[in-house]
Amino acid sequence: MKEKTDVSFGIVPVRKTGDGWEVLLINQYSKIGNNTYWVFPKGHAEGSESALETARRELKEETGLEAKQIIESPTFSLQYSFKYDGVLIKKTVTFYIGIIEEQELTLDEAEVKEAQWCSLERAMERLDYRDTKDLFFQVKQYLVSPKMSGY
Repeated sequence: MKEKTDVSFGIVPVRKTGDGWEVLLINQYSKIGNNTYWVFPKGHAEGSESALETARRELKEETGLEAKQIIESPTFSLQYSFKYDGVLIKKTVTFYIGIIEEQELTLDEAEVKEAQWCSLERAMERLDYRDTKDLFFQVKQYLVSPKMSGY
């Protein structure tokens, strides 16, 4: 079977609330099956875009949101494989945390069925894939750490 490596970049959009943080999840249409799944905005670089430029653009395209601030370090990564059209795709997705201020959602209806702001606990329940939950566990730990107390 043929193999291909694939990389994408995204943002875990978060906003401060009175009692902590909320995270935005998108219910994205699958390009493989006739279903949707709850994830974070992400996508492929276009042209000579950097990872950060790609992540910002994908957030804007899929949700209409712009991050007031992006935390560039640490990043959070997923690695997984899937078969598509007879090819084994080995994928890596790198995410940044993006701080969002109140803005109206404008979803890309071709890619996103719906979006929802969730508490950190609700997001952990709602995310569909184990590897995404594992990644979000790390994001959650960072959000509640003293490093984020100034936001």
